[in-house]
Amino acid sequence: MDGAPNPSNGRPRTLGLHHVNLVVADVNRARRFYESALGLEFADEEFEITFLTTPGTGDSLALQRSGGELDRLSGKVRSPGEMGGVDHIGFAVKQGTIDELVTAVEAAGGSVLMRFANDAGEATKVFVADLDGYVLQLG
Repeated sequence: MDGAPNPSNGRPRTLGLHHVNLVVADVNRARRFYESALGLEFADEEFEITFLTTPGTGDSLALQRSGGELDRLSGKVRSPGEMGGVDHIGFAVKQGTIDELVTAVEAAGGSVLMRFANDAGEATKVFVADLDGYVLQLG
């Protein structure tokens, strides 16, 4: 990412959000959850981080094992599920598919935390927890 200036105002800008990195207890378990619950797919693996992506998009979710070599090299001790000031991670979903995703999240071991619906009772936004306790917004 080159940080090229934005021609409209001359200030540097990014090329977009590259990834969100989650420290997890078990990378394979977390990978199975995100693949089965939200339809993410394996994209790449670098060092001890596994990258998943939503098919057809440029997004990336990175899964890193807690207590691994990167933790030791950085001098940080990170625990799965600690949001560190981040409230939740939002996922855009196709209208009318939230209930289907919630069913998949629960089948994969996740849990529903909050549900918001319109006047017709259709889910418009649902907050769920993954297996490590990270809060995910669907919708």
